[in-house]
Amino acid sequence: MPRVVKHPDVRRAELLDRAAALFLRHGYENVSLNDLIADAGVSKGAFYHWFPSKDALISALAERSAREAFAAVEGAVAACGGDALARLNAALRAGFDVNMKMDGPEQLAAMVSLLRPDNAHLYGRILAVEEALFRPLLARLISDGVADGVFDTFDPEGVADMIYGLAARTNSNIVDVLQAADESARERAIDCLTTRFRLHGLAIDRILGLPDGSVTTLTRAQVEAMVAALPRNY
Repeated sequence: MPRVVKHPDVRRAELLDRAAALFLRHGYENVSLNDLIADAGVSKGAFYHWFPSKDALISALAERSAREAFAAVEGAVAACGGDALARLNAALRAGFDVNMKMDGPEQLAAMVSLLRPDNAHLYGRILAVEEALFRPLLARLISDGVADGVFDTFDPEGVADMIYGLAARTNSNIVDVLQAADESARERAIDCLTTRFRLHGLAIDRILGLPDGSVTTLTRAQVEAMVAALPRNY
């Protein structure tokens, strides 16, 4: 029977899928390269051709998920027929919806381990991939809003940078939820995270010259759904 030769892109995607499944079951730090190679059923040389290290593998997972998420957010913005504020809110809502619906491997399998201090270098690279995609989109939406008289700011790119930065800074609040000693502490941490999202929304409103409450923020129910999706093994 002739050996089936798969297209390189198909083979690479299969390796990523299998690695993601291992991370989901066992956690990023509990899976070695040898575990990944054995599960993939390929030689070390073949595996290293695609992914020379765990860092390279998780970065590839992050890039794949970020690009899929970005395509969905772009689609939501394109489908929005409203003004610049409506398009900005569509982008923000889509970002949340995509993360909840995609079951992205790095959101679930690697999120917890990547928030640990010893993985800061790796998480920084993953954030860089996401930022390179999303920040220009935010800057364009804000620039369009300024041109249309919807937003009032002298630095659209700076505001886009601020929006992205505020989102990244909620990581410590997410860790507080994951580290909560009991259900009461977890509830307080969720309240704090919800309040922080609201604060960020108000900050964006005011820097864009909008009435308070104009920019979409996560409700407590959405925050609960987000943290419930994360494994409690921080």
